[in-house]
Amino acid sequence: GSVRVWDYKARKILRTIDIPNAGGTIDVRLIPDDPKMRGYTAGMGGDSLYLVDTQKGTAKSVFDFSTIAKGGWPQLMRITRDGRRLFISMNIAGKVVMFDTSNPESPKVLKVLDLGKDSGPHYIGLTGDEKRLVITDYFLNEDEQGKIHAEGDHKIHVAKVMKDDLVLDSRFKLDMNSAISSGPARPHGVAFK
Repeated sequence: GSVRVWDYKARKILRTIDIPNAGGTIDVRLIPDDPKMRGYTAGMGGDSLYLVDTQKGTAKSVFDFSTIAKGGWPQLMRITRDGRRLFISMNIAGKVVMFDTSNPESPKVLKVLDLGKDSGPHYIGLTGDEKRLVITDYFLNEDEQGKIHAEGDHKIHVAKVMKDDLVLDSRFKLDMNSAISSGPARPHGVAFK
């Protein structure tokens, strides 16, 4: 429920930005070339997208994810190099949201990509040319020993990124339940060129 602003060179925390009721902030993305040095974070348990002012030490809710799916667990984010598009996975809801962030204080939903019930999208990554978004469906399952069971369907998706749309590429289908001969794999993250 907080974001820390660091001076990396001095290796010290400059300020802590508390975000009451966020229920956990799992990712932060700075807005590229923003003169106010702002960024975004999502409250995983609080269903909000927050605009974080790193200089003033404040955060304000700018979008309510419960309008898409209550308790959807917004998690990981990616932002385009120009700062005009923001993508956020919603693990429990089985969705990925694409925002127009050209006005950082008032992001607009451009697309809600529905991957299906229990799909569990978590990790997302933009390709270098920003024409594709790669999505992995698995967060964490602590099996019998733990409390977290956000399994997902173990699939990896590729979506085409367009100016105002996000569409699954039907030519790309990778199911990690059957792709590996030793059994199901849990694709938590990916790396690609």
